[in-house]
Amino acid sequence: MFSLVFAVLAAAQLGLAVAAGRHWRASPNLLAAVPILVCSALFWDNGVIAVGSLEGAGPLLQGLNVPRFALHALLTPLLVLWSLAAANHAGVPWARRKGVRGAAVGLTALLMAAGALHDIFGLSLRTERWADTLRYVNDASSPTGPLPAIVTGLVVLATGVVLWRHAGFAWLALTAAVMVAVSGAGAQVPVLGNAGEVVLNVGLLLTLRRFRPQGGRNVVPAVGPRAATH
Repeated sequence: MFSLVFAVLAAAQLGLAVAAGRHWRASPNLLAAVPILVCSALFWDNGVIAVGSLEGAGPLLQGLNVPRFALHALLTPLLVLWSLAAANHAGVPWARRKGVRGAAVGLTALLMAAGALHDIFGLSLRTERWADTLRYVNDASSPTGPLPAIVTGLVVLATGVVLWRHAGFAWLALTAAVMVAVSGAGAQVPVLGNAGEVVLNVGLLLTLRRFRPQGGRNVVPAVGPRAATH
């Protein structure tokens, strides 16, 4: 049963990646590129878990599982840069400051390094069954644990709150809050964490649709007295 649920989640992530790709074709930019990468990686993640029981433990399934960890380690931190881009496209003044951009780049690099040390260079796989699913998990100890993913989620949530207050756009904050809320339970009930990722990525796509740049310029909601004339 749960293998089928993961297959449905994989299909959902693929659909979100395709939707983000349409925005990319219309206007190539970071706001569209990161959701394409993240959703594609999570399509692979859910798809491999969905077929695990059918394939069975062995070199093939182990090889299919390895990219799950590398993609999570290297792509998830890009949501920090995506968050800054979203704030910039929404017209948040501080998002264009060099110091803020430098801090975002530095934090992204730090989170990538922490993830790579554990999930790429320190990867030690063992099989694990949950319900009717079979997957490989990283058995290596980590000095940071889930901290990189937690920090990234909190950055996206904080950005969502900023967009809510600045532009009246609540969807990123709400979907990020769902992801943060279920992330703790995801370790014990994996399907909850993966479903939360779908919810978050819906928020990314809604944010992209609202604030996507057009014609080389940022689209910022009209505010103040002039808004009534549009």
